[in-house]
Amino acid sequence: MLPTGSPFGWNACDRSLYVQFLTALLMLIVAFSFAALDGWPFLLQRPEDELALRTTTILAIAALLFWAGFYAWTRRFYVRHGDKYSRLLLVTIAAHILTGTAVCYALGPYTAVSGLVTVAALLLGMVLLERRWLWLAVGGWLLSMSLMHFASRAGVLPFLSLFEASFEQFDIAQVAAERAVAAAIIYIPLAIIMDHLISVWRQDERSLSEAAQLDSLTGAYTRGFAMSVMERAVLKAGRDGVALAILMLDLDHFKRINDAHGHARGDLVLQQTTRAMQSALRAGDIVGRFGGEEFVVLLPGADLEQAMGAAERCRAAVQEMKIPNAPYLAVTASVGVAAFPEHGEALDALLKASDTAMYKAKANGRNRIESAQKRAES
Repeated sequence: MLPTGSPFGWNACDRSLYVQFLTALLMLIVAFSFAALDGWPFLLQRPEDELALRTTTILAIAALLFWAGFYAWTRRFYVRHGDKYSRLLLVTIAAHILTGTAVCYALGPYTAVSGLVTVAALLLGMVLLERRWLWLAVGGWLLSMSLMHFASRAGVLPFLSLFEASFEQFDIAQVAAERAVAAAIIYIPLAIIMDHLISVWRQDERSLSEAAQLDSLTGAYTRGFAMSVMERAVLKAGRDGVALAILMLDLDHFKRINDAHGHARGDLVLQQTTRAMQSALRAGDIVGRFGGEEFVVLLPGADLEQAMGAAERCRAAVQEMKIPNAPYLAVTASVGVAAFPEHGEALDALLKASDTAMYKAKANGRNRIESAQKRAES
């Protein structure tokens, strides 16, 4: 029914589904209150205008049906991956604001409207957990409420009878001004608090996530995390038709280093290797430790020529690195390169091709790079 896992890991479609579900639930409560309980507990005072009450009930039921249909349609027709559907989230927030404001104003002055809307805005902030979407939602609420006030003041809304029934002396302009000020007093501090909480939560989540994803010795990504990132990257490359490459790097004669200089010195070599590779690569490239002295590199958006250049930079960086307290220690690496889709269209095929190319580099003398063989045309 709903996305699972940490909300920080949700994509745009996951967030949309959650907002749609919560809004449908809110509309269900409102619609049931009016259809079965004559507006309790939302109405503070039953209006004399039965037509206005009936209009509010119909509007709440219509909003409920809209959100239930929107939720079912999203689950049926949208594949949940990436941020490809960020416009879906934008439409969801806009619809949430419009239908929520309309239903709240249909209740008129008989209800604690600001409390209901504030809870809805708070739920949005908690669910979205992204500062730009929070401010968009809060700004949208303020704008929508202001427009509703001015429309009521101009007498163009069908809900005007609710206001007329509740005021002996009709002064909709004063009501509009008071509610606009109240909305600003409620929403702006709420938005500031939520903005601060989101930044703190994201920082804590990022710290915990990185601790689980990074190899404790080298600081490179763990094999499991690197595999999951590469799997998603290969799927995205196939879907969007973009380039991608994988490097497999293995230190030459690493066992000799451990035997001659001890495992502590060997650990230093692994740590320096990770730093050397990261310094030779782009910020968006992924370095993972596959085990022992073997590393894998994901190069999103890189074609074969660019990947060969990156492999050579990594090889040179390893050869030139200086090991603390052991300037005499020479370290070299052999690197295999595989590119999508030339050497494979699945992750397993790309990893096998880069691994084969790496062993070819070792067989040809070590301290060199080799490209995988192109697949035979079928």
